[in-house]
Amino acid sequence: MKKRILWSAVSLVMALSLVLAACAPAAPTTPTTPTTPTAPTTPTAPITPTAPGAEPVQKEPVAPTGETPKYGGTLNRYYNGGALNFDDSNVSPNAAVSHVNQKLYEGDWTKGNAGGYGTKESRWGSDYPDLFNLKAGMLAESVKWSADFAKNEGTIVYQIRQGVHWARPNTDAGRLMAGREFTADDAIFNLKRNVQQSGMTIYRSNAELRNAPITKTGPWEITIKTPIEGLMSGLSRFSDSNVMYPPDVITKYGNMQDWRNSVGTGPYILTEYVAGSSVILERNPAYWQTDPIGPGKGNQLPYLDRVRYIGIPDLSTRIAALRTAKIDESAGLFLPEALQLRKIQGLKETFAMSETGRGFSTQIVHDRPPFNDIRVRQALMLATDFNSILQSLFQGEGLVQNYPIGYVPEYKEMFLGLDDPEFPPATKELFTYNPEKARQLLKEAGYPNALKTSVLLTSGGVDYYSIIKDQWAKVGIDLTLDVKESAVLTSLLIGKQQTTLVSRNTAPIGQFLSAIQLSGPAEANAAMVNDPVVDEWLVKIRTAAVTDIYDAMRQYKEMTKYIVQQTWAVPEVTGYRYTFWWPWLKNYSGEFSVGYADYAWDRYIWYDQDLKKSMGF
Repeated sequence: MKKRILWSAVSLVMALSLVLAACAPAAPTTPTTPTTPTAPTTPTAPITPTAPGAEPVQKEPVAPTGETPKYGGTLNRYYNGGALNFDDSNVSPNAAVSHVNQKLYEGDWTKGNAGGYGTKESRWGSDYPDLFNLKAGMLAESVKWSADFAKNEGTIVYQIRQGVHWARPNTDAGRLMAGREFTADDAIFNLKRNVQQSGMTIYRSNAELRNAPITKTGPWEITIKTPIEGLMSGLSRFSDSNVMYPPDVITKYGNMQDWRNSVGTGPYILTEYVAGSSVILERNPAYWQTDPIGPGKGNQLPYLDRVRYIGIPDLSTRIAALRTAKIDESAGLFLPEALQLRKIQGLKETFAMSETGRGFSTQIVHDRPPFNDIRVRQALMLATDFNSILQSLFQGEGLVQNYPIGYVPEYKEMFLGLDDPEFPPATKELFTYNPEKARQLLKEAGYPNALKTSVLLTSGGVDYYSIIKDQWAKVGIDLTLDVKESAVLTSLLIGKQQTTLVSRNTAPIGQFLSAIQLSGPAEANAAMVNDPVVDEWLVKIRTAAVTDIYDAMRQYKEMTKYIVQQTWAVPEVTGYRYTFWWPWLKNYSGEFSVGYADYAWDRYIWYDQDLKKSMGF
């Protein structure tokens, strides 16, 4: 049995959704520069969870070295080889875009491992923690926010960073921008485009922000008004989910779909794209940011001459490419691949729970027969042998997830794990394999002999759902695997054409305030949840977040107790995901996204070409 479960569905390397971000500290202002620790800290030892809900295993093999960073070198990364999107006007853009086009705020590199010198408040993994105290100002140098409860009005005020210039690629679009300074008007153009254009991220996912007034209130100042319940989600959305594209180029060409029109303020310039084959990004010599921490503090970024993405759709080919140093790192691997790579001397490794916080599950369209009967939904749970899946597919190294979110250390206050004493006992029983009771519930619901249904999934989930199909057949459920291409499945969900079951991850945990997996038309709401009790909870949670984000998390946990009792989804079992890289990537410790879909962690790392040669490559 192959163990590459849910590969297509969970591959987060490219074309990741820039969906809602949500969190902020209680204080009304935020620091404008990264916090530098007084002394470098030492990576902690990995922790092995002993029960569901325990902290995921996480290795941090990078310790402070004191080495002086060097400039130069080409970092070879991979992508899945599909066609790439370069504009957020209809589909979220690919990872190359975050190397070129920045946001107002992004993740604070120093709050992670940062080459062993960071505070380690975040591991910067694939679960996208989006707490505002983990962010740093990028194109905005500062932001303040306030709330007027009497007027039901929130206010967000950005101060745009001065002295940042658009890059000068040798293209018509580059000549059009002419290296001019990034302005408040540029930011307003992009913010309004994102809330007003129907295909854009914020428009799709945050209906409460579509009519938010966005105005220029000073030469470098932008003010946004929101309803109270949308203040904190709006703060994160506008800050770290809004890519800043060149307005002059969009005005001339209509959008950014043609990669040749790429112009940004980021650390790299997109110079070549061969569909399905490669992407090349060259160092932007005019980039404004300096190294925030460690021996290289104050150095001009980035250190690398270029970043090359190589299209490698086949997993075994990617493993071979890493083994032979054709690529320098590989993320999102499962245990079988990890066991192979551990035999290679010199490779570094980190790992954590697969898709933690994403709420992977079999979501149930529960507003129509047969699943409008909760007994049928509960029968699906009881007919699922979670422990058997854990042992057979992941050799016991995994976790039975919960719905709608999994465990993320930065959000531990809101997680309701199976081992939590507050977990509703009656619902907890549904996680115990009980085919006899499943058959009884189906009989009571009017299906004494057989129930036919289907599940929408991608090809990467076939192994997993083949086991589910076999298990459910034992209680009289005839499950058809309706396999779709990822883009086709997403299109069906956007059009709300699903009618039975869907294998789907919900939105990343960072967007818990908007909870687009629990309400509204977003594709993340595959179960088509439309529940007044949940809607009431969400208003309370969003309002609480204005003054105390951790109180909002605790209230989310209380809401989860109600949600799990509704059985709107069958949680799935996930295993660890592994990242491997060669040691000549200095300052790197397995980061995936430094902030919310911010993949340009390579601006902070440097390439030890001498070490690579000494190792025979």
